[in-house]
Amino acid sequence: MCIDIQPYGTTQTAEQEDALNIGGFSDAAFDQMAEFASGQMDAPHWVGQIMAQAL
Repeated sequence: MCIDIQPYGTTQTAEQEDALNIGGFSDAAFDQMAEFASGQMDAPHWVGQIMAQAL
């Protein structure tokens, strides 16, 4: 897990299945790290996150 406290247009590592890039930091970062560690960050997870947002 790579956390950039101040997010920019670049990341510390390339996008890959076993690496998580987090831009910025708040309490939500801990939730993201927990979901990544438990293997829940696949495509259906993100579709569900997007669909849960009110328009």
